[in-house]
Amino acid sequence: MRRAGKKSIIGGLLALSMVLAGTGYAYWTDTLNVTTKATTGDFGMTFADLGLYAQYGNEMTPNGWSIVDGIGDKAYVNDTFFTRATADYNKIARDYSIDAYKERQKGYNSVEFSAEFEKPEAIAKNVGPYNTINTKGSHQINITINQMYPGYAQAFRTDVLNVGSIATKLSSLKFNVKGLEDSGKAADMLGIALYMDGEQYHPTIDEGKPVFKLVNSLAGEGDYFTVGGVDFIRLSALKKLSDEEIRKVITNATILCSPATDNRMDLFLAVAMDPDAEGVYTTGSTTVLAKNDDKASQKKAVEVSIDFLWDQFNVGKDAGNPNYLVKQNKSEKR
Repeated sequence: MRRAGKKSIIGGLLALSMVLAGTGYAYWTDTLNVTTKATTGDFGMTFADLGLYAQYGNEMTPNGWSIVDGIGDKAYVNDTFFTRATADYNKIARDYSIDAYKERQKGYNSVEFSAEFEKPEAIAKNVGPYNTINTKGSHQINITINQMYPGYAQAFRTDVLNVGSIATKLSSLKFNVKGLEDSGKAADMLGIALYMDGEQYHPTIDEGKPVFKLVNSLAGEGDYFTVGGVDFIRLSALKKLSDEEIRKVITNATILCSPATDNRMDLFLAVAMDPDAEGVYTTGSTTVLAKNDDKASQKKAVEVSIDFLWDQFNVGKDAGNPNYLVKQNKSEKR
């Protein structure tokens, strides 16, 4: 019995010695922590609210036109012709108005036109009256006008929205004209007009600020023509425009981001064919009979693609004065 008890005491002393040895070699410790959590935002631009020209009152002018076609005494379609209900953001025109134009054109021309988004989807963010439920948008617009003739012009409009989380800046535009080699004189006779303005639009308060104008000063002498009081730059001349020239024309280029603002841009685009009554490219008119071959501008196809190039609003900006942290930049020599 005594031997058994002695073993128990020795075992207990050994166990206790191990615990004391463990605490004997430890130190007091404490920890401070800084946790930094960062997420990245998203950068997103989209077209929305595509339509034939003048879907809103502020886009209309006295006796303004939507189509110049030479039909009737006025020779143009009034800019109210296609105006739809205000909230029909996903329609290009008022119901049945395109059918009404087809009735008008019977026997005068065979022009066919369409404007549509490529793969439209609900916009990613609410911007002003446009929201994720009632508005579809896209990165690409396809506009087609077939069977055009000298003196014909048609206009379209769309909004440009910032649906990202950071302000954006329009930096440049690129014009790419396809089919020039086979276009004959058509590329010289077909032209576009393009105008952008900015808005945080409240009709009784805000006025649009010019953002980009495809002004005739960008073209050389003879590289533009006029239809319906609007200057059109010839498609053949677009390839001459340099990045530097285009950048100089861009102003008020920043679109702020929602929800702090409903800032956005309006884009207006028109396509026309030179009347060319003076017979520069065609046989002209009976008062000016030129010796050109009209076949050189008939049954031709030309396509123009326009890229709008966007940067973050802060591109190229980097404050030059360092703060105290500059002390950590250079390593010490050892």
